[in-house]
Amino acid sequence: MKKKIADVSNKNEVFLEHKRMKRWTDNKSGGVCYMLYARALFITWGTREHWNWNCFKETGEENIEVAKLSHVCWLDVRGKLKMSELSPGIVYGVFYQVKLTKGGSGWELPLTLRLSLPDGRVQHRQVSLRQKPRGEWIELNVGNFQTQEGESREVCFDLYEHGGHWKNGLIVKGAILKPRN
Repeated sequence: MKKKIADVSNKNEVFLEHKRMKRWTDNKSGGVCYMLYARALFITWGTREHWNWNCFKETGEENIEVAKLSHVCWLDVRGKLKMSELSPGIVYGVFYQVKLTKGGSGWELPLTLRLSLPDGRVQHRQVSLRQKPRGEWIELNVGNFQTQEGESREVCFDLYEHGGHWKNGLIVKGAILKPRN
């Protein structure tokens, strides 16, 4: 059974930093949510030589940029957000939203997903893209954490594969931080 990706559009959404980010309030929990689009992330070798930057229609008339991997052997995508931007006392999940093109290759080795919390705790997960559907957006769960009142440091989230072989055909839309319901 296919799991449909939740539409992150909402009536109370606000685009920030020249459409590099979007903020909205989750209807169930009342917690603040964020989408950090590809331009708000640090992408190693994020030059035109290795990545194509294309417009994608997000909601209504809004276009955002996505990053499409041409070819790299060292994949490294990183994001961060100040904990103070999130609602206190809520369990959040961090997800990378990606799509594999039909001709994408080099995904024999699993990706590593890492979540680094202000208190020094680090969560690691590995996920294989080999059996993931092609041509549709999927969410890769980096990990979960609970926000604390008064925390001002950053939560950091990474997606990487440093196996040294060439890969292509991955489209990175961005990273979502949202309450776990």
